[in-house]
Amino acid sequence: MLIEVQHWSGAGNRFVIIDNRQNKINNQLNTLVTSLCQRKDLPDAEGLLVLLEIDRNKSSCNYDFYNPDGSTGLMCGNGARCAVQHAVLTENFDKNQIQLILNNHFYTAEIFDNDRVALRLPLYKELRLIDSWTYVNVGSHHVIIDARDIVQSIEEFNRFDLIKFANEKLNFYRNKIGINYLNLNIAYPIKDQSIIQLRTYENGVFDETQACGTGAVSTAIAFWTRNIIRNTKIELIPKSQRLLTVHLEIDDQGENILGMILEGDARQDAPPSQFDVTAMIYQ
Repeated sequence: MLIEVQHWSGAGNRFVIIDNRQNKINNQLNTLVTSLCQRKDLPDAEGLLVLLEIDRNKSSCNYDFYNPDGSTGLMCGNGARCAVQHAVLTENFDKNQIQLILNNHFYTAEIFDNDRVALRLPLYKELRLIDSWTYVNVGSHHVIIDARDIVQSIEEFNRFDLIKFANEKLNFYRNKIGINYLNLNIAYPIKDQSIIQLRTYENGVFDETQACGTGAVSTAIAFWTRNIIRNTKIELIPKSQRLLTVHLEIDDQGENILGMILEGDARQDAPPSQFDVTAMIYQ
C-alpha cells in the first residue's frame, strides 16, 4: 500500500506529515516512523505528525506526534505549529483561534503573515534552578545551560561539539533530575543580551536538531527567571538561523510567568512523496 507523505519544517525543524483520517495504517505507526523519517533525497526528518481528525466548522484539528525512535506522548512546539498550518491548508478554515489537539493535549494557535504560526502553551509544569543550569518541563523535558559557562565566545559556541557534550553529560543531568527523557540546550545571549543563539540536542532524535520549539520556550523561561533577559518578547536563533520568538505573559507585579506563546515560520519544504507501507521505503 502506498501513502502520501508531506515534507514540512518549523523554523528549520524537519517533519513528515501523513493523513490517517481513514485509519488505513492502523497500529503500524510505531514500526513505520523510523523509515518514514529516513527520507529519500532529503535530510532525515526529526519527527512524524499524523493527522487524525479535522473539524472545519470548529477550526479544530487532532494530530499525534512521534519522534524518529517511535516514542510519542511528549510536546513538540515546532511540530505543533506545522500541524496547525497543515490543517488550515488541508481544509481551508479560519486562521484565527485554531484549536489543536496534539498527543491528547489541547492548544490554541493563529496564523499570520502567510507562514508564521503563533502557538499558545499552558504554563510550564515544573521549573528548577540547579546551580548555574535550569530544568524546565513544558510538556517535554529540557535542561538549559548558559553557554558562557562552557565557551568564551560566540565563535567558539558555533564550533562547540554539542553531540559529544550530550553523550558525555546527559547521564549527569538525568541523575540530577530523575528523568531519563531529557533534551539538552546550550544558549548564548548576543546583541546586549536581547537575542539568544540556541542549539539543542533532542532525545528521540539522538542528534542536534535544526531547531526545537519547546527548547526555545524553555530557554526563554530559564533566562527570564534568572534575570539574564527581562524582555517579555524574546528572540532566539536556532541552528537553522530561522528566527523563533517567545512571548512571555507576566503578572501585574512583573514577577511570575503566566503563559507562553511560541511564534515562528511553518512551511512545506518539498513536494509530497509516496511511501510503500509494506516495504517500508520511499518510492
